[in-house]
Amino acid sequence: MKQEQIIIVGAGIIGLSTAYALLKQGMKHVTVLEQASVDHQRGTSSGLSRLLRFEYGADLFYSEMVRLSLERWQALELLSGQSLYTPTGLLVLGNEDDSFTRASHHLLQDMGLPIERLSRQHCTAHFPQFNTQPYNFLTYNPNAGMLHASTCLRTLKKLVVDLGGHIYEKSRVTHLTCDKQHQPVRLHLTGGEQMADRVVLATGPWVHKLLAELCLPISITRQHLLYFANLPSSSFALHAFPAFMAGELYGFPIHNTCVGTGPSWLKVASHIFGSPIDPDETPVADNYMIMRITEKLSTILPALQKAVLAHVDVCMYDVSLDEDFIVDHHPADSRIVFATGLTGHGFKFGPVLGELLSSLLCDTDPVVPLDRFRLARFTQPIATRTGSAA
Repeated sequence: MKQEQIIIVGAGIIGLSTAYALLKQGMKHVTVLEQASVDHQRGTSSGLSRLLRFEYGADLFYSEMVRLSLERWQALELLSGQSLYTPTGLLVLGNEDDSFTRASHHLLQDMGLPIERLSRQHCTAHFPQFNTQPYNFLTYNPNAGMLHASTCLRTLKKLVVDLGGHIYEKSRVTHLTCDKQHQPVRLHLTGGEQMADRVVLATGPWVHKLLAELCLPISITRQHLLYFANLPSSSFALHAFPAFMAGELYGFPIHNTCVGTGPSWLKVASHIFGSPIDPDETPVADNYMIMRITEKLSTILPALQKAVLAHVDVCMYDVSLDEDFIVDHHPADSRIVFATGLTGHGFKFGPVLGELLSSLLCDTDPVVPLDRFRLARFTQPIATRTGSAA
């Protein structure tokens, strides 16, 4: 029997994870087209780290997905022999009435995770780097950590190639032609055409470039990652300093103590959605936003008042109206599936989202129910549900 030709557009975490999932289940002709290169700096999947946290308020669905995703990442580590994930623990600085911290605490307790509520005195004794005075509900979950994002991408790239998949970089798809169901989908590239029986669109912030006709409820926003230097590793390195969340703010231990490369910088950021941005435009930092983030962070981490802001990355989110993912078939052509609206917290779910797209494409049972991610939900009232940080 002739196997179908499958083309995946985008070689970020979702595209590569989907290719891996398809190849693992026996698909033979899997091709990934990437407009730049795997792990390119403008992509939303590149960089040293992503937070893997279970805290999603009262939202059991995502917390269970995190547990499933961590199992997948650990399996990939064993298979590849690469270090993809470093436990850091997660300190959440919250308040009784914030609707997130207490709910997360109770839910994760019910899930059997070793989360504990800390007194202010206990937190100050163990994590003196933090100013806890504005907060009255503090939790610590040792089952959280950092995914080494660029290493994850490079590892998946190798696994895809080893399984017989093909990855073509510098292959930008400009538009699709799928007006005849009995003919293959035509993918128009800047340098030619490709034909596919089935297509996966994993384009990140470039989603409107290929799916403009759907008028998807997705905003592309400008975000900032801040890196601070001149902080003592004895206080801010792994095992001394946890990953943390405080409202919309979050951060990580000094990175090179985990991955062995790069400068000794502390990475912090805000999850507040920034101004709209065109993904093809050169990113420009918003100095006012950077100042506001720095001021808030310095209140939580007083040592930052004497640190040096060494570097700022301008990145992008693709944000859905309700902050849930969209994972679905194209409503006019079931041969095309896509994922979007990853909203700054999708990286950690990469392997699971890859399996979900593979299930959609191959009409197999999904590993988690897909109803919540269907595009059709936007005919219903919108509510924000996913919590406060990446």
